[in-house]
Amino acid sequence: MSRMLGRATLTVPASPSTAVIAEAVVTSFAYEAGIPAEGVERLQRALRCLVAFSVEQSYEGRGGGDVEISLELDAEGVALNVHDWGKPFRRAGGPGDPLPPGLEEAEAVAADVRLINLANEGKRLSLHIATEHAIVLSPAIDGAADLERASRSQTTDGIEIRDATIADATAISQLMYRSYGLGYVHADFYRPVWVEAAMNDGHVSSTVAYAGDELIGHHALLITTPHEAAESGVAVVAREWRGLGLFDQMFERTVARAKALGIPAMFGQATTAHVYSQRSEFKSGYRPTALMIGAAPAAMAQAQGSDGAEPVGRGALLNSVLPLAKTPRIHVALPALYADVLQRIANNAGLEIVAPQDAVPLELSEDIAFSKEGLSANIYVSGGADPQRLERMLWSDDGRRAETLYADLDLTCDCEAALHTLRSQGFYLSGLIHAGRDGRDWLRLQRPQAQADLEQLHVEGDFAAWLLDAVLADRASVSSD
Repeated sequence: MSRMLGRATLTVPASPSTAVIAEAVVTSFAYEAGIPAEGVERLQRALRCLVAFSVEQSYEGRGGGDVEISLELDAEGVALNVHDWGKPFRRAGGPGDPLPPGLEEAEAVAADVRLINLANEGKRLSLHIATEHAIVLSPAIDGAADLERASRSQTTDGIEIRDATIADATAISQLMYRSYGLGYVHADFYRPVWVEAAMNDGHVSSTVAYAGDELIGHHALLITTPHEAAESGVAVVAREWRGLGLFDQMFERTVARAKALGIPAMFGQATTAHVYSQRSEFKSGYRPTALMIGAAPAAMAQAQGSDGAEPVGRGALLNSVLPLAKTPRIHVALPALYADVLQRIANNAGLEIVAPQDAVPLELSEDIAFSKEGLSANIYVSGGADPQRLERMLWSDDGRRAETLYADLDLTCDCEAALHTLRSQGFYLSGLIHAGRDGRDWLRLQRPQAQADLEQLHVEGDFAAWLLDAVLADRASVSSD
């Protein structure tokens, strides 16, 4: 426990047996603060309710996690917060927003009971007990602020596969948690409110599979704009329902929806920690176009591994494309150094290369596109390379804090100069990004800036193995580490 003026914080294992410890600490805090007996009794009831909810609902009584309890006095009483990193729930509480079952006792004794979803930072239950106390509060804080924390029947009878609606948002977040903990790279999917909003504005279009009332599968289409390739992913089938072909059925429905929307291609990013997700994509017609070393945070790499072993660094993702256009052509000018590699990637993906005509470079900002989810960043280059602009981007705050940097070069324009500059800065081949930003095709280069696990690069098929060899050979030509 850490103690400041009118504040206390305690972290306990998510076990019913430790609730008595939490209650003892809270009771001691309350009496020392001079809270009257009636206020102490209400605080105890509220604490028992919130801790029980975290242990029984968030962690389903299985333990294996932490519950953080914090108290803070104010002029009107005491605020109680219970923070956990278990199963996600949608934001709830406050005026007109009912709380989930299990929190009735807290509502009976406290005001402003809320459940706050914090995505991959877990969730917080908060309330306020109005009561007198004997502490004279000071505006000065005595000490530093708290540091941020880091078998089913083998049949598909009765399974319903359909388009997702906003009513499925909470179940989708909870299925993601059951499958990946809080380590999945698309952390927003742990926030039901975000999922609802993304469905409403058309940026997420999902397929779901239900067995009765239980969500057992999810497959999303992440749409940036209608003329760019859409990512298909956040794909999961509950472990006990795997091997029944549910992924294929969800995938077919997602593809049909993408074609109806006029999207030029779909792409997926399968882990190289194992080959199973790659096999699913290749079976569905995807073809590998880029290998992105260091693209998966270490926690995600561990969750995706087959043995649960601690990863030695960031994992890799294999980018694969499924063209949806009737005549998939790409208008690109191949740089000499990678002409053969890019031609082979395009041929394998069924993309016909056509010389660009009257290509106009894009006007690009100097801001790096930083992903908080993946702790990676993208630099975009279109047309002539300005070495000073590239240097400013590489040395920007986002450029330096990114654990992996990607540089995408617009292939509709001459990119030879930019290619030479970036290779001199340690960038090497990743591959081809089809129908990427603005619907154009891009040469992707990469520069991991944190340790990457090069021992878990498992790829499926001869072509993916060739691409892996090409990437590692190019890495060796620009790097000595």
